[in-house]
Amino acid sequence: MLKQGREINTNISDLFKTSYGTVDVSSLRSIYLNMSTWVEPIEEATNWSPPIKKVKNKIKHQVHNQLNDSPFKDKTIVDLDLRASGIKKGKRSFLRCEVTLYLKELKYKDIKVPSISDSIINITDKIINETLLTSTVFRFYKSKK
Repeated sequence: MLKQGREINTNISDLFKTSYGTVDVSSLRSIYLNMSTWVEPIEEATNWSPPIKKVKNKIKHQVHNQLNDSPFKDKTIVDLDLRASGIKKGKRSFLRCEVTLYLKELKYKDIKVPSISDSIINITDKIINETLLTSTVFRFYKSKK
């Protein structure tokens, strides 16, 4: 049996490219949520690792706050990809965030069912609007220029 993934684009924000999907539709165990954007620091910093780590932790907390009434387990993986080395004021850097969520039950046959898609859209919306866009460290942009 060949594993087959599936991905669905979600248009949640003008500043972020967002989607969710699974690597194996036939045995639906986990779902990933992707967000990407361009960031520019509001102020200069000598070491960008702590602010990036803070953003990642805020995303983790936001995800966990949304899991109560969702079809997902408390166990999640948050991968925030933003290179600390190239960040400077006046220059945009690429940011990618992937959140892996694990289903509580393996009863789902499609990632488009409302309980999954509504939860994903809600989680993505909260991460963007309540965690990232409220940042006092970075501004977000749809493109590099």
